[in-house]
Amino acid sequence: MLNKTVLRLTKRQPARLRRRNLGVAIVALTAFGLVSCGGSASTSTSAGVLRVANDAGFGGSETMDPYDGNRFWPAINMVFDRLIGVDKDFSPIPELAESWVANDAMTEWTLKLRSGVKFHDGSDFDSADVVYSIDRMIDPTFDSPVRAVLGIIDYVDAVDASTVTIVLSTAEADLPVLLADYRALMTPVDSLDTIGKAPVGTGPFSMQTFDPEGTTVLAANPNYFLGKPKLARIEIPAIADAQAATQALLGGQVDMLLAVGAKNESLFSDTSKFTTQRIVSGDWNGIDFQVNHKPFDDQRVRKALRIAVDRQQLTDVVLGKDGGVVACDTPVWSGDPYRWDGDCAQDIEGAKKLLADAGFPDGIDIEIFTSDVEDNFVDLVQAYQEQVKAAGIRVKITMADASGYWDNVWMKEPVFVTSWGQRPAPQVLNEVFRSTAAWNETGLIDTELDGLLDSARSTLDNDGRAKKYQAIQQRLFDNSATFIPYHKTLVRAMSAKVKGVAPIVIDAVRWEQIQVD
Repeated sequence: MLNKTVLRLTKRQPARLRRRNLGVAIVALTAFGLVSCGGSASTSTSAGVLRVANDAGFGGSETMDPYDGNRFWPAINMVFDRLIGVDKDFSPIPELAESWVANDAMTEWTLKLRSGVKFHDGSDFDSADVVYSIDRMIDPTFDSPVRAVLGIIDYVDAVDASTVTIVLSTAEADLPVLLADYRALMTPVDSLDTIGKAPVGTGPFSMQTFDPEGTTVLAANPNYFLGKPKLARIEIPAIADAQAATQALLGGQVDMLLAVGAKNESLFSDTSKFTTQRIVSGDWNGIDFQVNHKPFDDQRVRKALRIAVDRQQLTDVVLGKDGGVVACDTPVWSGDPYRWDGDCAQDIEGAKKLLADAGFPDGIDIEIFTSDVEDNFVDLVQAYQEQVKAAGIRVKITMADASGYWDNVWMKEPVFVTSWGQRPAPQVLNEVFRSTAAWNETGLIDTELDGLLDSARSTLDNDGRAKKYQAIQQRLFDNSATFIPYHKTLVRAMSAKVKGVAPIVIDAVRWEQIQVD
């Protein structure tokens, strides 16, 4: 194994084979009872097909390259694995790395890899693949969206075939959380030319047919290190929009919708046919105002557009009763230890004054682009339109095609609706709001915020770090160009034939444990 690693690493200069003496600051985490290398599960029989609906929001430009902005989600998490996963509480747990430790300064982290893990083509997974994968994630010429999260990685050393050291440019106490990003997946050395259409991973399912505009087909990986999947196959048909997906499940064309609008939950109330799960999550919708378009370059206008809303009422209208938790323009969900619980009560008079001070004494006209690519997109804008009238904010709603929404509207139009899945605070704050982030949706350059992010991640004291992350969220409420009214209580709907799906956010779902009766 080590000889193979040395040979592969000679191809790429960034990989430096040398040993380091680390002062261990954190006790290594253990395997939390996860099955290794299949065990008795390898003798079981995989059977059944699970059909999971996926929206057509990228218009056929999807890729299986997990580091690309147009990654084909959720199939990437069926084909590939991360070094570190997450449990039901979004805490880091072992996946391809079985343990990790840091030096005292938390600038160097050493990870011990699982032994015996194979890629779908039968080759061994080892430290060379980790070096290759992380090099691609942080490559500035590629500018992957993951780079906003993991750009603090200076380089990765392959100590030996089963050990890597990650060297950071600054201290980061939450590196295990960052490595649990759903796109921080491990790919084989030199796979760049083939990964987009013909990916090879270590995950529970291997790619058989990649067709993002039709039906993508995945087959069970009988040698999966966490146990042979209970399903024989997963099919992922492209569905035009949220309403069509709902009808597809009702009509039996698909078996699972990863999320449906809470107001549609009653459609699946027949327990002989369907199962639903309610999951308190950090998923959110927002309205983005791009600051390179006037008048959104004015902080007073941006804040007026956000404080003119009764967020609890809007949440109830859009998501239904108990459908979500109010957010004060923070992407950090209610279960995160770094969450800021601020006050964002509706302030009509305050919004009017801000607009008047910015040169709009008679109010303002704006156009918001939305689509039915996802549930809640249209309802959100309609509820917003109604609520902000009293502040003199006049909203024109423009419907865009669901197909290609993420390529043609998102980050293209001056004002648009967005959607994000749950992420821990250090991930989402850097990925969405750091000035240099590839997915900085509004284009706001806030160097003070960047400095606060740098300071928070390098603070070793837990309480001190929490206070800094909370201060960052308060600054977002004062200055950002993103209106975030709520975090959703997710409703997952599936056929009653589907078993083994834990009521947890999708990033933590174990696909190999799912079966269809």
